[in-house]
Amino acid sequence: MSTLAVLQELQTAYNSLRTVERELSTFPPDMARLESSAKVAGKRVEELSKKIDQAKMQIATLTAEHLQAIKAEEHARKDLKASAHKAQYTIAMRALDEKERQLELSQRGLKEAETELQTAEVEKEKQASIQIEDMRQFDELHEIFLAEHENQVVAKERLSKQIEELTGQLDEATLNKFNRLMQGRAGKAVVAMENNVCTGCNTKLRTPLVYQLKAQGFITCESCQRILYIPK
Repeated sequence: MSTLAVLQELQTAYNSLRTVERELSTFPPDMARLESSAKVAGKRVEELSKKIDQAKMQIATLTAEHLQAIKAEEHARKDLKASAHKAQYTIAMRALDEKERQLELSQRGLKEAETELQTAEVEKEKQASIQIEDMRQFDELHEIFLAEHENQVVAKERLSKQIEELTGQLDEATLNKFNRLMQGRAGKAVVAMENNVCTGCNTKLRTPLVYQLKAQGFITCESCQRILYIPK
């Protein structure tokens, strides 16, 4: 089989495979709802996981600050007890009041962060349960759906095998070019020339390229880089 013939068959196989995959991914409303709900829950689990990690880091920082505040408050209390004069006592008392205020603030901040962490962990567990249950129900319905679409399942397997066999007949450079075009040109790598026009990008070919195409069998479109051939 010529390279052009292999490329044409490969393009046709991919076109058919896309149609089959589209049919197999067009779910009934109940399945679509479950799939959507599972995705939403999964995304929420990811967001909450990040939030939990951030909360744990914040708690570690606040805990260290709280311990420092405790030591500072204890030190200020000792200074107060050691005050021998009224002036020293007044200064020490003010310092203690300030350290107690800082200790209270650090304690409050730490408690709020711990509460936020607990809330996020509970919500994450809830969303994870929703995701698991939605996927369980979806998988059950999906088995029934695939059984009802057995022809498409068989066709998908056949086309996948055909694509594997065809790609094995192409040299590495040609296959790489084909794959790049499939990804970058909306799944259309091999297109026909009709009336001297590339049907991929609707660009009229220059006369020398038309002669080259007729002589070689296939060429690259100057405009869209797709593989061009002349239909029989």
